[in-house]
Amino acid sequence: MALSDLMASLRADLGDGDGAIFDEATLTRCLHKSAFLLARDLDTAFAVQDGEIVPEPVGEEREFLLLLARIHACQVMRSVTANGFSFASGDKRVDKTKQASHWAQLEADLRTQYKARLAEINPETTLAEDDYFVNPGDVGPVIYEQGSGRRCHS
Repeated sequence: MALSDLMASLRADLGDGDGAIFDEATLTRCLHKSAFLLARDLDTAFAVQDGEIVPEPVGEEREFLLLLARIHACQVMRSVTANGFSFASGDKRVDKTKQASHWAQLEADLRTQYKARLAEINPETTLAEDDYFVNPGDVGPVIYEQGSGRRCHS
């Protein structure tokens, strides 16, 4: 399946038919990342070769791939809109401060939908969390006394 076909479907799902929000490189990255995560979650062998996803995702696999790509597109938009601003002058007002939280809510809704649909087809699937931050366990702050170079015990 041509990546352009997947990208057209993804644009339709995101409401970006004219390409005003997402560029081609971003959506390609979202689709490629989704292929690897879907392969992990379905325990299948998807790969990206020469810019194409092989083997061709069909049916429900294709829909899962597109759903994951929408989740990743929301993550991209959270980053893009994180520095939203609010401006007012006279009777005119522009407020873009809530965009990131709206994208975050859409991402959470899509992730819930993905988990529910995946559990329907394979109830024994356990999803690995896609967290980039590692929780090292019982770690506390290190406090030094000013000027001593010695560590205080708290």
